[in-house]
Amino acid sequence: MKGDDDGLSGLRVFLAEDYYAIAAALAMLLEHFGCRIVATASSAADAQAIADDVDADCALLDINLGDGSCYPAALRCRERGIPVIFLSGYDAPSDLPPGLEDAPLLLKPVHAERVRQALMALDNVRS
Repeated sequence: MKGDDDGLSGLRVFLAEDYYAIAAALAMLLEHFGCRIVATASSAADAQAIADDVDADCALLDINLGDGSCYPAALRCRERGIPVIFLSGYDAPSDLPPGLEDAPLLLKPVHAERVRQALMALDNVRS
């Protein structure tokens, strides 16, 4: 997973975002950091299905996807040991399910440096 100075080179990311332009911009940013997008989802149903068997180092998930919340997918990722970073265009949610309260939250529009810092803060990047 390591290979550059900040440890993001080769980081495998599962990205769930329902707005194509935002998903494309995030994918470009992540690739610029040296990350690999291993799976993408644009709906809660797809995110849940992908979370069951994705081989990722972390998940970057928009909280509100077109057909529902990403929480089931986030919980499944956590169960499988995949750290989760939330994205939201709204204020910090007050209804995070148990087990997700400590997940980082990036408010959109998100700046590149905040994404990089959130990724760098993950335990599996620092180790």
